[in-house]
Order: sequence, then structure tokens, then C-alpha cells
Amino acid sequence: MGKVTIGIDIGTANISIYSDMEKMIFHEPTVLAYDTKKNKVLEIGHEAKELAEKTPGSIVVISPLQGGIIVDFDMTLRLMKKVESRVSAVTGKRFKQMDLIVSLLPGATNIERQAIGDILFSLGVKSLYFIEGSLAATMGAGLPFEKPIANVIVDIGAGKITTSLVSYGGIVTSATIRKSGNELDREIAQLVRSKYNVLIGLETAEQVKWQLHCDMSQVSHTIEIEGRDLVTGFPITIEVESTEFQNEVNEFLNRILGVVQTTLENSPPELSGNIRASGLMLTGGGSLLGGLSEWLHSKIAVPIHLAPAPFESVALGTSMAMEHMDRLINIDKVVAR
Repeated sequence: MGKVTIGIDIGTANISIYSDMEKMIFHEPTVLAYDTKKNKVLEIGHEAKELAEKTPGSIVVISPLQGGIIVDFDMTLRLMKKVESRVSAVTGKRFKQMDLIVSLLPGATNIERQAIGDILFSLGVKSLYFIEGSLAATMGAGLPFEKPIANVIVDIGAGKITTSLVSYGGIVTSATIRKSGNELDREIAQLVRSKYNVLIGLETAEQVKWQLHCDMSQVSHTIEIEGRDLVTGFPITIEVESTEFQNEVNEFLNRILGVVQTTLENSPPELSGNIRASGLMLTGGGSLLGGLSEWLHSKIAVPIHLAPAPFESVALGTSMAMEHMDRLINIDKVVAR
């Protein structure tokens, strides 16, 4: 078996890893369940997420990334050790035996780059490549990234929203806000608590989010929500009209629109015709909010497309980068010190 190339997308919500055979070999939540008494990681990914708010006090479920950046280096390292074991079981190789290409937020700081590099170098990796996530997403979404035309990608993740204009193998202009799907989950939970005196977890809030629509006046419906009554302390199920969450959804939509407008305003006028003709490509989990394509089209009047595999675009594009290295501008090789 020859050397394997993998693309790694370490996102706020999920870690996605694609092989150069265009196969997803890992896609799980970026969380781990940690036993503070035994100083031991119990579970990662889906199994860990299932334990959120359901465990004894000594077991905590940790999300070590926020807003697309590492906020807990030690826990991210422990998580990636477990991820490597899972990937090794599929590929038969450790990370140090592979070519690694890792996606970064556009404009990531040197400290952010170093944190990811140090974690992978701690696992024995000698060198790796960094590629900007928007460029990878453009490739993964099947856009002609290498041509001198406008490819506008809108990546709506759990921790950030990024819009980039990609042309001729590089990013021409980009804008990012580090508030996205997770922020909407928190806002939903806060509304339920303040208006109905019911406490719900972020997992429940996320489930509510996927039942919402950009224009609730057109598709209003009742949502059942299970939580804990803050007055009695007992479990309770309430029914809430979807329209109750319109303000929270509007704030989320306005964040998306603001990032898109910033990128379009900073785009070279020579590419404006391309943008009007080809439009925008949406990717990331947040792009699946009901009615988003129609809502965004109503605001900026250009075609809006949804990537074939929104959750996978960045990881897939990252894994493809090695074969297109000579046509990419925003990619760097880093060697362990």
C-alpha cells in the first residue's frame, strides 16, 4: 500500500478526515468525555456527545474548539490521539506515515497555526501542509478553483461563518465572523429559559434549530421541547410555535448576510460579472437551515447553490490538494522544529 494523503478539517462541531481516494474515513463531533478523577478520556465523537449533561460530576463533556480555534490545547491533543487511532484502524497507517493537509480559517494567526501544528507534531508527524479552508471548500464543492473567474464560497460552520472569493487557485478576498450555528443554539436555549422558565441543553436547542425555517411566517408549526421546569424542578414538555424563534433566526441570517456583503464589496470589479452569473455556493452544516438559499437570493439577487455534500466540502477539498499543488496559492508546508 502506497503513502496515503489525508485532508483534515478540525472544525468547532466536527472533525472530518478524507483520504486521497475521496473517501470519508472519519466524521464525528469535536468533543470528548473526560473523567476528571481518573484523568482519562472515556469517549470521543458521537459516543461522547451522547453523554453531554447525562453524567456524574466527575465526567465532563468538553468541546475544545470555539469559533473555529483551539481553546484547550491539552484536550485537543488527547482528542486527536484517539482520532489517530480510529483513522489508523481504517488505513493501517499512523499520521506520521501519511501526507497530511490541514485546513485553516482564512487569516488564521500564527498562534492558531502553531497550535494545530504542535498537536500533530506531538503525534510524530514530521511535516504537514496548511491550506485555507475556503479554498479547500471550493475544491470540495466542485467549483473551477484554478480558473481566473469568481468562485464565491459561503462556509457556515458551527463556530464561524466565512465567505471567500476564490480565483486562479487562491483567495482574492475573504471575511469571517466567529459566531454561527452554536451561537444560534445558545440563543434558542436562552429564549426558552427566559420566556417559559424551562431549562434545555444545547443538544435539545440544536434539535429545535433544525426544525426552523428562515421565514417562519410561511411555514409556521408547533415544536415539542423537552426540558426541566425551573419552578417545580420536574421534567416538562412544552409546545412552542416556531415563529417564537424568528428574531433569533433573523440575527443568524443577518450575520451571514453581513459576511457575504463584506466579501462582495471587497471583490475586484472585473469579477463582478462572474459573480452575477455564477452566484454563491453554500457549504457547512449551517447551510442546511430551511429556506436559506431562497432567503439569501432575495437579499442579493444572484444565484445561490448548495454544495453536493455540505458537511464534507472542506475535508474533501483538503484531501484533493496534493494533486493540485502546482495550481494552488494559499497552501504552505510546515516542518516540525
